[in-house]
Amino acid sequence: MTRQDQFERRARILWIVIICGLFVLLGRVAWLQLIEGERYFRISNNSRLRLVPLPCTRGLILDRKGEKLAGNEAYFSIGVVPSNVADIDELIKCLDEFLDIDKGIVKKRIQEVNNIFRPVWVKKNIDLSEVTYLLEKEEDFPGTVILTQPVRSYYYDEICAHVLGHVGEVNQVELTANSTFGVEPGDLVGKMGIEKAYNSYLQGEKGGRQVEVDAHGRTLRVISEKEPLPGDSVYLTIDLEMQRIAAEKLGQRKGVVLIGDYETGEILTLVSHPSFNPNLFSWGISEDEWSKLAQDPGDPLENRALRGEYPPASTFKIIVAAAALEDNIIGKEDTFFCSGELLVGNRIFKCWKEEGHGRLNLEEAIIDSCDVFFYQLGLNVGMDKIIEYSRLFGLGEITGIDPASEKDGLLPTREWKLKAKGEAWYPGDTVNLSIGQGFLLVTPAQMFRVIAAVANKGSLINPYLVKEIVDSQGKVVESFSPAGGKKIPISSSVFDFLGKSLRRVVRVGTGWRAENEIVKIAGKTGTAESSDEERPHNWFIGYTLPDDAPLAIVVLIEHREEEISIATQIAGEILSEIFDEN
Repeated sequence: MTRQDQFERRARILWIVIICGLFVLLGRVAWLQLIEGERYFRISNNSRLRLVPLPCTRGLILDRKGEKLAGNEAYFSIGVVPSNVADIDELIKCLDEFLDIDKGIVKKRIQEVNNIFRPVWVKKNIDLSEVTYLLEKEEDFPGTVILTQPVRSYYYDEICAHVLGHVGEVNQVELTANSTFGVEPGDLVGKMGIEKAYNSYLQGEKGGRQVEVDAHGRTLRVISEKEPLPGDSVYLTIDLEMQRIAAEKLGQRKGVVLIGDYETGEILTLVSHPSFNPNLFSWGISEDEWSKLAQDPGDPLENRALRGEYPPASTFKIIVAAAALEDNIIGKEDTFFCSGELLVGNRIFKCWKEEGHGRLNLEEAIIDSCDVFFYQLGLNVGMDKIIEYSRLFGLGEITGIDPASEKDGLLPTREWKLKAKGEAWYPGDTVNLSIGQGFLLVTPAQMFRVIAAVANKGSLINPYLVKEIVDSQGKVVESFSPAGGKKIPISSSVFDFLGKSLRRVVRVGTGWRAENEIVKIAGKTGTAESSDEERPHNWFIGYTLPDDAPLAIVVLIEHREEEISIATQIAGEILSEIFDEN
């Protein structure tokens, strides 16, 4: 083969290679244009278009008179759009130099984001000098944006904390539950109280702004915009002024003050102490602050009104008396003798009055809260009847104020004791039950229903905290009115007798410290033994008489430090100040 032939052969091979290469290139171009064109067009658009979320304003929470309890304040935050960041580590390093951020947490937050075109917050609540610095040096911080955010503010700190609850960053479980409301990682949702129970109303709906940006992430123009929809406002039944009075009178004592309308069930005051400042959670509580709250022996996060479980002590004698009268086990003038103690089996059960009360009828036993009288009465009524009537007054079940978090106390039965303690029910257990001790446990909210039923003569009301929900245009979305409470099948004459006796408890009996010249009060005292090492709990449950506003009150003092019936005194002081001011 000549050299000319070899050259021509090589030239043909080269042409074949070139032509094949062109076909491959044309095929690739066709693939990119026809098959992948739409995807790359979206990527191209996303690289110059940015969706800026417009946060919605969380709905207000107000008291019954329209006083703002929880609202929102505007603050600046810094965010990062991951799609516009070439070197995340370098950017985080630069931001840390003037913002002092937790670099590890910020990097993890950016890397785990679902949508790389949406800003991820880096630091919240930055001051104006930091905003100004970032704007002046914005080319040094590619992908960063300044966000204006509404932040939850609680205007009365600890006073309404257990009613309102608080907000916190959404977790994975809540994220799934709130998916239909546009909640995303980093968003705040209600964590307890009204904030949690009515989160779907308060949350609102986010808006968004689609903008065109240059290579440095600076906005060139707005393409489209959707305005955010503010959350609905929740009006409570709570009266802020009454709440303040109750909190002031309770002071630094551990305990509860619960006041409500005994005819409608509206809760006007719910104070639980120790309390906490819900503003701590609005920006994300620090680990140190959380540990301090969680490990506080006073349990400030616990709503004692709904979740505290205590022996009702002598306040429970109301139910025992009602059962005995309704079932004709005792007449109003029948008597028992109190020598200061009673032998039951091989145990001696003592009265609070060591020398005894002598011979008493039922009204006198209620007025003086004679334990020995009720030991004997309880044995005659029997534990099964006592438990049956306890259920009629709503014990052993939640009140419905906050179904998600309430506790239901404990109504001990024979079956319960056999299962829980491995023992049969003894007469001594009935003796303890008769004066509200032993295994029996109740919440202050349950005792509110008990005393309200006595005050309104037999209606077991359904207490509630929310009056109405109103949207941003002022339209009522939902209103709440008294749900018809079930009628307790006890004759009106029994309730008349109880009302008369409870009024005399305050006038001349153990509740005398509640008596005052401003408002007439009926009620019952109680001192609940907890253990030999701890001081007793102190109760007062009562109500105002019909010629005044229909208010029922429960005051519970945990492990009282005073030697007097301090709960009774506090109840009298609160109600007299409320009526004096009105």
